[in-house]
Amino acid sequence: METSITTRDGLRLWAETFGSRRDPAVLLVMGGAAPGIVWPDELCRRLAAHGYFVVRYDHRDTGRSDKSPGEYDLSALASDAAEVITGLGPGATQVVGQSFGGMVAQLLALERRELVRSLVLLSSSPDANGDVRRPPRTGLPGPRRPMRERVARLTQVLVEPVMPFDYAYWVDLVRRVSARGSDPDTSGRHLTALDRTPPLTGRLPALDVPTLVVHGEQDSVFPPEHGEELRRVIPRARLWRMAGMGHIFPPYWSSTMCALIVDHLRRSRSDR
Repeated sequence: METSITTRDGLRLWAETFGSRRDPAVLLVMGGAAPGIVWPDELCRRLAAHGYFVVRYDHRDTGRSDKSPGEYDLSALASDAAEVITGLGPGATQVVGQSFGGMVAQLLALERRELVRSLVLLSSSPDANGDVRRPPRTGLPGPRRPMRERVARLTQVLVEPVMPFDYAYWVDLVRRVSARGSDPDTSGRHLTALDRTPPLTGRLPALDVPTLVVHGEQDSVFPPEHGEELRRVIPRARLWRMAGMGHIFPPYWSSTMCALIVDHLRRSRSDR
């Protein structure tokens, strides 16, 4: 079901839900400059079938959500995520963040602890720059591959080395994302938001949320050292390294990702 949430500063955020509101909520936070539909439909449906109320949404400046009138940092996007949670009324929520969205999820858990039951951080980092040509400020390695490719080829670079590569799926996804009103001038503000946000490394030892870090061993954007650092600095975090996975997972891995997420959510529930 599609809906929209109006934030306190008047921005409308598009959201879509799967499953019953009576079930525990899972918020999916997508990566930078990408709308919520990049989360595979199959993953959303599988999580809902396991008894979760699943929410995916468009960040400000992406998809069908409003454009921001000015620049901001990742805390503003974490505040948007909080507004999605409170706007839909699910209470404390399991939060799954992909890449840049994982950094937003970390800030959400740090700044609005009462809204977060647990975290799953996919292909994420405690520190990144909007300009990927510059290495992270904390000494973590920068991207291993140039990020200046045509969109379809760039997607393949992000998914590699997983085979087979479903070219038709990704071309169709790029088409659907473009049709939602993606504007490079505004979505590029996400990269500026990264540059305006200090590294999170020093704050993460205060994070007391059950956390699963999932990182591809072939991640060309955030090499595996980024996942290792998250495991090191977040108390009691667990790390699952995915052999053969790049920065983003292909849709036919949705069953694998669903199993990892559900196992973590159930563990988190029993640990409380």
